[in-house]
Amino acid sequence: MLAVGDIVEIYAPVAGYKKYHLCICVGTSGAATQFLYLNSDPTYSGQYVIDCSRVPCIPPSDTNKTCFSFTAIPRYTDRQLGLYKAKRLGTLDPALAAELHAFAQLVTTLTRAEKKLVLDALKALIPPT
Repeated sequence: MLAVGDIVEIYAPVAGYKKYHLCICVGTSGAATQFLYLNSDPTYSGQYVIDCSRVPCIPPSDTNKTCFSFTAIPRYTDRQLGLYKAKRLGTLDPALAAELHAFAQLVTTLTRAEKKLVLDALKALIPPT
């Protein structure tokens, strides 16, 4: 069972290799689980780019960057997660969740509803001060 804040490996059959995601909403009652996509190309807009060492549960990329994409919210049903061999690799660091939350407040690449979902998920990962 996945939880908000989990870093997840999912085999992408179209691409033919594993891709990495951050769980932002666990699907219940048949709804799809929702994610932010992690990639390694820092040239796209709407991304928060960090060194790979900050997400040690995934393999380092050729660019030595991990990019949290705020341009789309991939969704997978439980059936798809099973078919694509979804595997929990680790959990997002709370300090990084705070950085992502601050960045997400400024993004213009998500719908209002998607942005609220992302902000709520990230806020829940930040310990109270």
